[in-house]
Amino acid sequence: MRTCDASTAYYMLLGNPVSHSLSPLIHNAGFQALGLNAVYLAAPVKETDLGAALQGLKALAVGGCNVTSPYKDAVIPYLDSVAEEAMLINSVNTIVNKEGLLFGTSTDGEGFYHALLEVGPHFDLKSPALLIGAGGAARAVAYTLAKKGLRELWLANRSLDSAENLAGLIKTLTPLRNCRTLSLAVAGLKEALAACRLIVYCLPLDAEEVKMVFGRIVPDVAEKLFFDLRYSPAETAVMKAAALAGAKTFNGIGLLFRQALLAFELLTGQAAPAEQMALALKRYLDEEKRDDCI
Repeated sequence: MRTCDASTAYYMLLGNPVSHSLSPLIHNAGFQALGLNAVYLAAPVKETDLGAALQGLKALAVGGCNVTSPYKDAVIPYLDSVAEEAMLINSVNTIVNKEGLLFGTSTDGEGFYHALLEVGPHFDLKSPALLIGAGGAARAVAYTLAKKGLRELWLANRSLDSAENLAGLIKTLTPLRNCRTLSLAVAGLKEALAACRLIVYCLPLDAEEVKMVFGRIVPDVAEKLFFDLRYSPAETAVMKAAALAGAKTFNGIGLLFRQALLAFELLTGQAAPAEQMALALKRYLDEEKRDDCI
C-alpha cells in the first residue's frame, strides 16, 4: 500500500461493529493492484452520530463508503439520491460521493447471486428458496432472486409481520407471486426445509429453532445449498447443523467478495482487479486457518 499523502483518496466502511470486517483488506488490495493513491478504512459509528458521519463524508471529500449492519436502512434519509432498487428494498450498502452529493445503492443482491452461481452454476430458479430473516441483506437477496426469475419463495422470521411485509414488497415489485411466510417455529421450518433446495440464513445470531429442525430431519438434503451470510466464524453453529443433515454449506465470504467487486467499480469508476483482490483474501483466510491449527 502506498504511503498516504495530501492527494490520497479516502474510502470507508460505516457500521457498528466493524473491527471484524475484511472489506478494508479486499479494497486496499484492489487499490494496490491498480496503483491507485487511495486507502479504505473501517469506521465504527454510533447510531446518534450517523447523520454527522455522512455529512463528514462531504466535508472531508471522502470518495465514498460501504455501509454494514445496522445502518443499511438508517442511512437513506441522509442521502441526496438513492438508486431505485435500493429505495424499493430500503437498503443501501454503497454510497458514492459525486461532487459533494451522496448517491446510495446496493450491491448485496447481485453480489449474492454471483456467489450462488459460482458454487451452484446449475441452480434452477424454478426450485423453491427459503430465506431466514427479513433485514436489509434478506430484502436485497429476495428482491434479486425474484427479479432473476425465482418461482417460489419462503420467508421465515421471528417477527411474522416483518416477513409478511417483505412478502408484500416482493409480490408488488417483482413477477414472483408464490411467496409464503412463516415464523421461526420448528414445524413450519421443517416443512420449508423439505420444500426448498436453497436456504439463505440472514440473521445476525444462530437461531436455536434452525439448529433444532436440522437436527430432527432425515439426512436426505444432500442436494440442498445452505448459505449463511455471515463469514465470521467461518463455520457457524447453524452451518454445522445443516452440514450434519447433509446440506452443502457456504458462509458469507462469497457474498462479501462479490458485492465488494461491484462496490469497488462504483466507488472508483474502474474495473475491479478481481484476481489480485481474491488472492489477498485467500492469503488472509489461509493464514487464519493456520493460526487456528496452532
